[in-house]
Amino acid sequence: MITRIKLFIALSLIGFYTHAQKLSREEAVQAALKNNEKIKATSLQIDQARQAKRAAADFGNFSAMIMKGQYNTIEQDNNLTLTQGIPFPSTLAAQVKLGQEHVAGAQVNLVASQNNLAFEVKTAYETLLYYTALQQLLLSQDSLFTDFARAATARYKAGETTLLEKVTAESQQLEARNQLQKNEADIYMVQSRLQLLLNSTEPLVPTDAFLKRTLADGTIANNPLVQVELQQAKINRQVLRVERNRFLPTLELGYFNQTLIGYQNTNGSDIFYNKNSRFQGFMVGASFPLWFGPQAARAKAAAIGFEASQKNAQYAQSVILQEYEQTQRELLKNEVSLSFYETSALKNATLIISQAGKSFRAGEINYVEYLQALRTALSIKTNYLAALQQYNLTLTKLEHLTGSF
Repeated sequence: MITRIKLFIALSLIGFYTHAQKLSREEAVQAALKNNEKIKATSLQIDQARQAKRAAADFGNFSAMIMKGQYNTIEQDNNLTLTQGIPFPSTLAAQVKLGQEHVAGAQVNLVASQNNLAFEVKTAYETLLYYTALQQLLLSQDSLFTDFARAATARYKAGETTLLEKVTAESQQLEARNQLQKNEADIYMVQSRLQLLLNSTEPLVPTDAFLKRTLADGTIANNPLVQVELQQAKINRQVLRVERNRFLPTLELGYFNQTLIGYQNTNGSDIFYNKNSRFQGFMVGASFPLWFGPQAARAKAAAIGFEASQKNAQYAQSVILQEYEQTQRELLKNEVSLSFYETSALKNATLIISQAGKSFRAGEINYVEYLQALRTALSIKTNYLAALQQYNLTLTKLEHLTGSF
């Protein structure tokens, strides 16, 4: 029976794995960082910020005005006036610096998005390893309960046991198969999740073994979320500098060229200047708001925004630090639990299964005691897999908090 079950599972998954991609954990992360659409979109935001930075040194509109009419005498004169406003040099410098900070902000956001994606991929990969290992355990469990059901049926037909033992054995066998089917569904869902994260049409088959992982190097100072908040504070500080610089006047430069048709006294002589005679000059000035109230309000709002971003950065640092310390304690707790299974419980579980089988076949224990022994041993093995998964997931979270991807 177990052979038929294995064959059924193999046939059900053969199409699934025909075009599967075999990747290690690191290869899966790198594939996601390369192909994930969200990462591509975040990368484009860097290009967007760089283009926006080029607009930081904006002098405003160039003005060209033509005037024609009787502005000097009854004759029809014309005047061409060109003007250009130039922001105060320190204002321009502040705007350029703000553009640079926005680029840096987009770059930090990309790192944060990459770190989050790597965490999701590693979490899903670890979960897939767990379900794959659990599948093997459930197959072994199904084999044990299939043998038990077969033996109970034979004993019942021989009149050596009751109907209750036979029904109990068959029910346990059906429950084992139900767990197998549920686990297969879990594997499929995790596979689908990984395909989405990697932006792939092919399912992923993990090549890494389901073993206790080691922690990658990293410090909490590298946490991308904290870096995002710190960079936002830098951006808001530069916004404040820009708004304060806007109290300074805008320099105005101008040039005019015009006709003044008529007689002009030049060096004591009256000379007639026609439409082909041009008069020119330049203008220099400054413009500033007649009322400083609106700009003062904008500067005050920027100051409040800067202060708020500083507090957000401080809070983010505190939250991440607390979460890091809690996760470290969680890892130590999981390590103690894992050590319990590795040093004694797993060996005992294997021994329980072996001895219970021998005792049941020898008639030394009844089916109730045999079932209880099997359930105890299988529960230990199942709990070990769960403990190993929890340890590795906690370690993955620590790597996420330190930005180690």
